[in-house]
Amino acid sequence: MPDPYLPASPRQQLPDGFIPAQVIRCRWEPRYLPGKGSWEVVIQEHADGPATELMTELRRPSERSLFGRDCLDIRIKVDYLVVVDSSGRAVLPDVPNGVCGEPFPSAMAAIRSLPYQVDKQVPVRRIESEKSFRAGCGGEFPDILRRRRQPGAAHQNWNPPPQGLRVCVYRITKKTPGTAQTWNMVRGRLESSHILRGSRLRALLDALDTAPPSDCPSDHTRFAVLTPGSWEAYVALDGCHNLRRSDGTLGRLAPDAVALLTK
Repeated sequence: MPDPYLPASPRQQLPDGFIPAQVIRCRWEPRYLPGKGSWEVVIQEHADGPATELMTELRRPSERSLFGRDCLDIRIKVDYLVVVDSSGRAVLPDVPNGVCGEPFPSAMAAIRSLPYQVDKQVPVRRIESEKSFRAGCGGEFPDILRRRRQPGAAHQNWNPPPQGLRVCVYRITKKTPGTAQTWNMVRGRLESSHILRGSRLRALLDALDTAPPSDCPSDHTRFAVLTPGSWEAYVALDGCHNLRRSDGTLGRLAPDAVALLTK
């Protein structure tokens, strides 16, 4: 896949007789930087030597099918690397692939098995602020409660019940028309977070499971995202106090239940 942080450069086959003196690789990974939050970091590293196994893999021809192909739409990202010979000539090599366009696993293994030494590590994009990283919540979140949903009868939201609920509270700061695309929706900025346990958790779960249907239009300034693992529920902390369950239906919480979500 092309990477947005790199200029477009043509890949090419290795020239005949090309003997690398060095392999230079750039890769991306998320890292926590103390006091700065979570960042996407570019790591530049190099490996010296002829890299014989890698050169053998790079010189293999790609596979072609005479009968067409029936492939899944899966893309595999190849680390950005160049090979450099003793004269300083650098080549951005074409990595051979199978009939569906996927790089050969043996070529990927050869790229990753070289004895790299790190030259520099450059933070390029912040993923999460220090506050949101420590809170376990995203710094911003789309206000999904504003999307139109059908009222739904009361039912159990989580089975089995969680031992704790992470409550991420957001205040709406960006007023834009809501659409089906979450990147164009009204968004909230993280205000606070806490873990709900014990008697307060049990009282909230009971309220969530017995919340009656709601057809009240969502008009609120704050909302909470409840995240135990892979399930989520959303609660408007003012206005109609709507509850959006994990199945997408709408219920309505009583004010005393909503109060359990705020400190």
